[in-house]
Amino acid sequence: FKAEGLQAFAGFSRDPGNLTNNGYSTSTGFGVRVGWMGKLSDSVTMGAAYATKMSMSKFDKYKGLFAEEGDFDMPSNYNIGIAFKAFPKTTIALDYQRINYTDVKSVSNPSTNGNPGIANTLGGSGDRGFGWSDIDVFKIGIQYQYSSMLMLRAGIDHTDNPIQSRDVTFNILAPGVVQDHLTLGFTYNMDKNSELTMAYMHAFKNDVSGTSLFDTFLGAGAAGNEKIQMDQNSLGIAWGKKW
Repeated sequence: FKAEGLQAFAGFSRDPGNLTNNGYSTSTGFGVRVGWMGKLSDSVTMGAAYATKMSMSKFDKYKGLFAEEGDFDMPSNYNIGIAFKAFPKTTIALDYQRINYTDVKSVSNPSTNGNPGIANTLGGSGDRGFGWSDIDVFKIGIQYQYSSMLMLRAGIDHTDNPIQSRDVTFNILAPGVVQDHLTLGFTYNMDKNSELTMAYMHAFKNDVSGTSLFDTFLGAGAAGNEKIQMDQNSLGIAWGKKW
């Protein structure tokens, strides 16, 4: 993790020397993930998985930014899914996932946390965070065997927005507000030992608006309203070889 340009928040931090512009800080940790997948019939497959919270070491160079002195664990999550052959060449998959962001204080503590003033409200256990809520994710995907050489895929998903209007100011750093995604892709068998896979994802534009956090200190209306907005595109290409 690396953060730059957060000097404006130095007055908030319990440790302003470890708030920003300190280069990369690394974290290692551990967790457990268990899962099951089984065939209910020749045409129906079902699966489920659970991942514990992943306990990570602290980002020491940013212990003045994140709650719990730089702690940034990875939240627990679980999912369940089912896939069935609707037609001989067509498979449809349905997935549900729950991500428990409230496991992690640096992620889920509201940005309004801390004492009524500015000083010493970043870095402590109960201090300001990004205010992310737990979310539900729903996905549907379709795979079509166009030919013996070509597999086509498409999918959509809808997710809750974890960010509330009260936390807009802090989430200028992490504006994860997109809720709907579209994916398209294919796998092409170049020969019996190699394949080419491509996948495209578009996250549709979404935004959240709210009163600036700085109104708390400057007076109602002094800092106005703020809006965070995001949309995304990604393209992945993979080549596989069998020996």
